Amino acid sequence: MENFNPFLLTNLRITEAGLTEVGPSWSHLATYFPYYRMYYIKSGAARMFMRDTTLELQPGQIYFIPAFSIIGAECNEKMLHYWLHFHLDVTTSSYLTIYEPHLSVEALPDDEKIFQLIHENFNSFTQDTSLHRMLAYTSLSQYLFSRFLPDKDISPDKARFIPVLQYIEQHLNTNISNAELSKIMCLNGTYFSNTFAKHFGISPKQYILQKRIGAAAGMLIETDKTVKEIAFYYGYENEMYFYRIFQKITGMTPEKYRRHFRRNNHTSD
Repeated sequence: MENFNPFLLTNLRITEAGLTEVGPSWSHLATYFPYYRMYYIKSGAARMFMRDTTLELQPGQIYFIPAFSIIGAECNEKMLHYWLHFHLDVTTSSYLTIYEPHLSVEALPDDEKIFQLIHENFNSFTQDTSLHRMLAYTSLSQYLFSRFLPDKDISPDKARFIPVLQYIEQHLNTNISNAELSKIMCLNGTYFSNTFAKHFGISPKQYILQKRIGAAAGMLIETDKTVKEIAFYYGYENEMYFYRIFQKITGMTPEKYRRHFRRNNHTSD
């Protein structure tokens, strides 16, 4: 359908929601973080450093922070903020790789109340699993997310890569070859690799590696699988090689990464 909008089918799944005051030690969460985030700042200020820009976190704005996008943070004073951690479905996350979403938008008068309702309903749902609570926090979160969607249409050249990105997301635990990906687009292998690198700034091989390590990072936080089990699941028969790659990308060993984020889970963002 010519006017089809993929974001109409967005599936947003919250993993955590909270209201937290943070200070100078908050920079520890500037590491390789596997979830999407939204913030509402009640008071105070901070900075989040991304590869191409700096987010100045302050009252009067709400913020969208893509997964794995932060390389540093700074909070010299105290900052009180509502926060949400969430996953997005494969199609939406693929489109966001190509689209450029807004990272901050002006807060509306009801936004603080919306974040409060999401926080209350999500945390109450963990106790009584009421359907109306789940529908409440899910629909309110999707409304907030919609505010960050880009205004411009996607370029046809980049849109061609959507099936490739979806295929990669769905096959991270298999050996994805360049030949498979180029076949999806009916292109010569070399031409496909060069065009992919032109649009995304890295080769298909490096893109797959980053996505695979990101998925492994999420599994370290969300499951009790051993590092060896996770390495084997994502195709790393040599466990030590997985260790080296994981530490190179995230800056931590798999065990330290798991301890770090599980220790801080449900306490701060």
